[in-house]
Amino acid sequence: MDWRRHIARYGDGWFPGEPWLRWSFLALLVLAAVLRFWNLAQLPFTHDELSALMRIHPTLGGTVRKGVIELDTHPPGVQVFEWAWTKLFGTSEVAVKFPFILLAVLALFPLYRFALAWTSAGTALVSIALLATLQYTVLYAQIARPYAIGFFTTAVLADQLTRHLAFHRRRNLAIAIAAAVASGYVHHFALLLAGIMVASVFVLQSPAQRKNFLIAMGIMVLCYAANIPILLKQLGYGGLGNWLPPPDNDWIGDYLAWVFHFSLPLMLLVSALVVYGLIRSLGRRTTPSPAVWLLPAWGLAPLVIGYAYSIWRSPVLQYSLLLFSFPYLLFWLFAGMRHAGRTFTLLSTAVLASLATVTLYTVRQHHLTFRDSPYAAMVRIADEALHEPGDAGTLVLFDAPRPQVTFHLRRKGLSDHPAVHWPSEEAPDAIDRSLHDPTYARVVLGMANGGANERIAQVQAQFPYISLIEDHVEGQVFVMERVPSPGNIRDRHLLGELSPSRRVGLVDLSNDLPMVHDPTTRRSGWGLAGREYGPSLHHPLGPADDPQDLYEAEILLSLVDTAHPPALVLQWAQGDTTISYLAKAATTPGDAVLITAALSPSWASGVGPEGRISTYVHDRDRSAVVVHRIRLYKRRHDPVRDALLRPVKDLGFLPR
Repeated sequence: MDWRRHIARYGDGWFPGEPWLRWSFLALLVLAAVLRFWNLAQLPFTHDELSALMRIHPTLGGTVRKGVIELDTHPPGVQVFEWAWTKLFGTSEVAVKFPFILLAVLALFPLYRFALAWTSAGTALVSIALLATLQYTVLYAQIARPYAIGFFTTAVLADQLTRHLAFHRRRNLAIAIAAAVASGYVHHFALLLAGIMVASVFVLQSPAQRKNFLIAMGIMVLCYAANIPILLKQLGYGGLGNWLPPPDNDWIGDYLAWVFHFSLPLMLLVSALVVYGLIRSLGRRTTPSPAVWLLPAWGLAPLVIGYAYSIWRSPVLQYSLLLFSFPYLLFWLFAGMRHAGRTFTLLSTAVLASLATVTLYTVRQHHLTFRDSPYAAMVRIADEALHEPGDAGTLVLFDAPRPQVTFHLRRKGLSDHPAVHWPSEEAPDAIDRSLHDPTYARVVLGMANGGANERIAQVQAQFPYISLIEDHVEGQVFVMERVPSPGNIRDRHLLGELSPSRRVGLVDLSNDLPMVHDPTTRRSGWGLAGREYGPSLHHPLGPADDPQDLYEAEILLSLVDTAHPPALVLQWAQGDTTISYLAKAATTPGDAVLITAALSPSWASGVGPEGRISTYVHDRDRSAVVVHRIRLYKRRHDPVRDALLRPVKDLGFLPR
C-alpha cells in the first residue's frame, strides 16, 4: 500500500475508524469538554484578555485602527471577532470565553482524523488523550485569545489538506484555503505553521494537481494581502525584549517539564510509551511515507524558527506560540504505537488520560490557580472595604495596569470613587500625603506584576498591621491597618536594624561617625555632613533563603534637601561583583523623610542566590543629612505568582 492509499484507507466517511476507536475518541472528547467548561462562570479574565476587551471600540474601523494597528502585535482576526461577539452577547466571562473553549474542543476532531489518516489508531488515541487533558491545551482553551482559535484553524487546515491529497476534491481544497487564511488573521505563528503545511503539501502534489494547488495558494495570498501592511508595521516593533528574555540553554527542558505537569510519573509514562513504540518499530518493514518528515517538520519547525529568531533578532518565543504545532510533535513521537494491539492501546490511553487529569488537579492545582485574577480580587476587596458598615476611612491604592483594573471597577460602579488612587500616575509626595492623612484608618493595596516593589513597604511603614493578604497569579492584594487587631498577618521578618537605641543583625558603622541630637524633633541620629556614605546593614544569602523572596530596605532621614537628595541603596553582590543595585533618592524635603526600596534575587536570571544583600545611604553631595534609622527586611514572595507556568510548591494565601 502506497502512502496515498494509506491516508485514504478509511474512505470518505466524516467519522472514520472502527466502533471501538470512535467510542474511545468520543469519551476523550467528552473528558476534554468537561475539563475546559468546568466552572466556566468562575474562570478569570487574564491580563491579555482584559487588554483585548478594553481595546474594543464602538466601530469596526476604530477597533482595527486603535485596538490593533496602534496597540497590538497580533493580527486583527480575534479582535474583530470579539468586537462582533461582544456586541451580541456582552462581556461576561461566560459569554466571551465560550466560543474559544468550544473551538478548542472541536479542534480535537480534525486532529483525530489527521492522525488516523497519517499514522494509526494507537497513535491517534494516545495523542488525543494528552491533548484532551494536559494543562497546556486546557489552559489556552480557557483564555479568550488567539491560541484556541489558531489551534482550531490549523487543525482544520491539516485535516482538509490531508483529505485533498487522498480524494482530490475541490471542496476540501476550498475549506483548506479558508482555514489557512483564518490562521493568518488569528496569529503570526499560526500563519507560520499554515505556510509550512501548505508548502509541504504542495511538494506532495502530483504534477497534474499542482496547477490547481498553485491557484489555491494564490487565493490564500490575495485573501491575506489586506493584513500585510499591518504585519509589516508590527514586525517593525521588534520583539518582546523589554520584558521577555531570550531562551537559554534550559528553555526546552523547562518547556517539556511544564507540558507534562512537572510530574515525574507522567513524564516516565510518556517516555515509556515512546520507547515502546521505537522498540516495536525496530526491524519492521514499513511503506515509505511522507509522514516520516512531514510530522517532525510541522512539529519542530515553528520551535526552531522561533528559537533562532529570539536569539538572533529579538525575543518572541513563549510556550503559547508552540501550541499550534504541538499536536504534530505528539503524533511523531507516538508514531511507533501503530504496532500496538487494541488492548494495549486502550489501556495506555486510559492510564495516560487518567494520570494527566489527576496531575492537572493535584500537581498543577489548575482548578485553584486559574480561578480568580488579581485585578478582580483587588476590586472585590476594595468594594467590600468601602461598603463596610461604619467604615472609618479606607484608602485604595492600585499599583496595577489601569485598563485591566478599570474593567472591574466599572462592574462595581467604582470608576470615579474618590478613595481610589493610582500611585504610578501620582507624584510620590502625593501618595506620602495620603498615607499620612489621619482620616484613613486602612489601606487596600492591589499589586500586580510590574508594580513598584517597594510599594508594600512604603504603605506598611504607615499602616504596619496586615489584616488580609490574597495571593494570586500575577498579583497580590493587601489590607493594612493603622491599629492592630486579632489575626494580623506577619509576612516579613526583620533581618537587621540600626538606630541609636537598637542594633540587630550585621551592622557596619564607622566609629568616627558623629551622633547628633535634634531637640526640636527629639530625635538622635548620625550626621553625614562631609561624608558620602552612611552606616550599612548586611544579610548573607544562604541555602535557606528563597530567591523569590523580596528584600526591603527602609531608612528614616532628616535635614533632607531635595536639591541635593541623598539616596537609599539596596545592593546584591557576590564577592566583588554587583548583581543588582537600586538607589532610591529622597523626593520630599524635611525632618522625617522615609525612603523604601525592594529587590529580589529572582530578578537576575541564571544567577544563584548567593553573596549578600546590603543597604546603606549614599549622599553624593555630602550634605548635612542625618540618618535616624535603617532597617532591612525579608518578605515572603507570592508563591502562586507564576503558578500557571512554574511548579506549584505552595499555595500561600491563595483563596481556597
